[in-house]
Amino acid sequence: MARHKIFYWLFIIILILVGCSSQPDTQTPSIEPNFTETPAPTATLADTPTPLSPVGVFLTPPESDPSLVEELNPLVGGYIRAEGLRFQVLETMAPGDFLTDDFRLVIVLSPYPDLETLAQGAPDTKFLAVGFNDLDPLDNLSVLRSGGGDFGVQGFTAGYIAAMITTDWRVAVLSVQESDDALAAREGFRVGVKYFCGLCNPKYAPTGILYMYPKYIDLPVDPSDLDIEVNVNLLIDRAVNTFYIVPGAGNQKIYQMLINNDKLIIGPGSDFREEYRDNWVASLEYDLVQAFKEYWPEFLENQSGSEHIPPLLINDVNPDLLSQGKLQAVKSIQEEVSAGYIKTTFE
Repeated sequence: MARHKIFYWLFIIILILVGCSSQPDTQTPSIEPNFTETPAPTATLADTPTPLSPVGVFLTPPESDPSLVEELNPLVGGYIRAEGLRFQVLETMAPGDFLTDDFRLVIVLSPYPDLETLAQGAPDTKFLAVGFNDLDPLDNLSVLRSGGGDFGVQGFTAGYIAAMITTDWRVAVLSVQESDDALAAREGFRVGVKYFCGLCNPKYAPTGILYMYPKYIDLPVDPSDLDIEVNVNLLIDRAVNTFYIVPGAGNQKIYQMLINNDKLIIGPGSDFREEYRDNWVASLEYDLVQAFKEYWPEFLENQSGSEHIPPLLINDVNPDLLSQGKLQAVKSIQEEVSAGYIKTTFE
């Protein structure tokens, strides 16, 4: 009996143990939350536009010489870009333009009205006036003159050549009224003739009347055909053989009259044509393009305005009329005149 009780209680204990081991775990498991971290947004600055470079301008008024504009345009553009500036070509500017953009350099071709006022209103801008003879430098305005600021040198050279190549010094100059440059060239011509020949007394009078040389006539600013015919024929009738035409005085009618009468011509290079070759002694001109190239570094370096005088060139030389030896003699005298050792006026 006792043995059965033992087995009974053992069986009960076994059931209890088995039941306990099969009870489900009622505790909630601890699960780590799976968070995906989103990076905090990085503060970004608004896009800032790249500031534009300062500007360099080639100012070409409608009245400026088209051939000079065409020749200088690539040169000016290259020089300005080499300074790290933007390049613009404009026909006009106003004081208000300098309030809206940073203009550092302005290259201005002649003629441009009231350039001094424009420059004075923009003191932080450097100006270079190209081809101006009636303009004085300012603190921020430099001047590259077209005629050296003194057409007397050109006139003197023309007079010296004319007297050198002409029998009995029968020479004359056609000038223009009311033009300081033309009148300076006319006086320089007369001085140059006298410098070469002294009294310039002709040996004989080809028309029976003893004319004294050199002669000159100042044409009206805008001469009519009648003005031209009367004045040119007057000089032809007085046995003039060599004519100096000052810049601005010549036109096709004048040149054609002289060629038809087999007269010799000294004139500005801008007037020369191949059809004039047989009668054209030489051209006298100032090379603005070459002068611009030479002056540019000085213009950039100068802290205040200055002026530059281009050298006088003798081009389109007819060797049958002006030999190499005579040309060298002219150039030697020209150097002394340009240096101021020889005056171009009668004063």
